[in-house]
Amino acid sequence: MESVYCTIMTKSRLYQFLALISSLNKVRAGEFRFHVLCVDKETYNLLKKLNWDHVIATRDKELGEDILALKKERRIHEYCWSLKALWLETIFQKNPEVMRVTFMDSDLYFWDDPELIFNVQPDCSVLLSREEKYHPEWKGNFVKRLKRLTGEYNSGFISFKRDKMGTACLAWWREKTLEACRIDPRKGIFGDQRYLNEMPKLFSNICDITTAGVNVGIWNYRKYTFFEKNGQVFIDRTPLIFYHFSGVRVINQDNKVELVHGTHENTPFVFTIYQNILTQLVTKVREVEPLFDGFATKEDLQKYW
Repeated sequence: MESVYCTIMTKSRLYQFLALISSLNKVRAGEFRFHVLCVDKETYNLLKKLNWDHVIATRDKELGEDILALKKERRIHEYCWSLKALWLETIFQKNPEVMRVTFMDSDLYFWDDPELIFNVQPDCSVLLSREEKYHPEWKGNFVKRLKRLTGEYNSGFISFKRDKMGTACLAWWREKTLEACRIDPRKGIFGDQRYLNEMPKLFSNICDITTAGVNVGIWNYRKYTFFEKNGQVFIDRTPLIFYHFSGVRVINQDNKVELVHGTHENTPFVFTIYQNILTQLVTKVREVEPLFDGFATKEDLQKYW
């Protein structure tokens, strides 16, 4: 069964995407295929110029005029969220040999092989990442309100299998996100993510990921003790598979990094490793295309809620 990965990207996520690819090259030894939907020509042109192995770049205009019309109606992050399910479907349609497609946000970084996740639950039609809300100072009512806003799951890592339930669930998600993909707490909408709560209710064979070391991020890193041994990062006694650097923004060419959500207080050492990798990649991109500007925009630095 061929398993491929995908994402949707603007130029202000390019440096982080290259870090993601670098991490996959390490843990997968180059054995993967990654489809990228580029929503601006700068990102597409740079990826084609870099010509990295295993990366297939596509422009959003190939999805049709009706989809491009959304670009004029929605803010750029809403537009990207709106295309997620459609992009997954498109990859299935254009690649009949592919039996599993996994969406990954560009700000993920892998410390171990993602295929381990699928090997543990090979029969699940959809695999969902639960977004565990944890902070030693957070109280029960606050956590409940946060879950009501953002949902139980994180849409930065979600995997669909080409089977009856997987494709039906994906089609349902596509319809919902094209209809509405903003943040509107009164209507129970949080971009593309809040819809994930409904998937296990509407479809069978929708599974929470049971593999440990998955979807660690700003929402739960304080729960764990991080350490490194023989090049492997652990959280407590569990190997870390991937860390989600949600809210991280590369501000300028000096590689200043800001967190849109939360603070740098007590962040684990993986942040320093990640920042050093981003520094190297900013330099690499500058050597290939000196005029490319992939730094955060004013909109990138705004909180979504």
